[in-house]
Amino acid sequence: MKKILVPVDFSDASRNASEYAISFAAAFDAEIILLHALLLPNPVGDLPGYIPLSLNEMLEEHEALLQREIEWLGAKEKVKVDGYVRMGSAAAVIKNMAAGIKADMIIMGMKGAGKTGGIFGSTVTSCIRKIELPVLVVPENEKFKPVKNICFASDFGKWPSESSYKTLTLFISQFKSVLNIIHVTKDNDKMSTGKIYGKIRADLLFDKIKHEFHTVLHENIVKGLHEFITENPVDLLVMVAHEHNLFERLFGT
Repeated sequence: MKKILVPVDFSDASRNASEYAISFAAAFDAEIILLHALLLPNPVGDLPGYIPLSLNEMLEEHEALLQREIEWLGAKEKVKVDGYVRMGSAAAVIKNMAAGIKADMIIMGMKGAGKTGGIFGSTVTSCIRKIELPVLVVPENEKFKPVKNICFASDFGKWPSESSYKTLTLFISQFKSVLNIIHVTKDNDKMSTGKIYGKIRADLLFDKIKHEFHTVLHENIVKGLHEFITENPVDLLVMVAHEHNLFERLFGT
């Protein structure tokens, strides 16, 4: 892992995610790239097209804010920190920058429930769905600690190739983590042929990693997963966005 992209908006959640990211990057000797997306405000005032600040003034103001974040983070760890301000919608700017710098992963802050009623905001959800990179979402008050226990929620649907899990296996190798693969089901009946194949595929994918399978019986997938995590505290919850039914039921998107 060489480059970690960290979108920032100067909120408390964003700053906490940046602080988490700098400690995370130090563990992998990786570089941090901060990114702030600046969306041009709608015209205001009596005159058509009137904007109180010039574009250059807005850019200078936000670049100054970003520079303070770079200096603040750089003083915390011996990690290279760079940053950029780009014009446009957050999700589009993040996607373009991730491709441009060849980022290995994205770390973002989570403020709380979005308009959809899910636990993630719209920008975070859009990045998870549209960017083919691992996205690590950091709750607003979460502090960095070695990832020892990982919960991988799966409905045993279609499993991508082994290369898709490169970052996850890197986590496990770096932190000597245990991978708990969780399947929540309404009943204890026999699994379909497709899900049996999915479970076998998972076992083969992680054959060199310490992993355990857990089946949770519950009528509600979200509550079932929450109960497992409450009874078996984990440091990281992993989801694959292609598993649409599970993703939507968990995050309300």
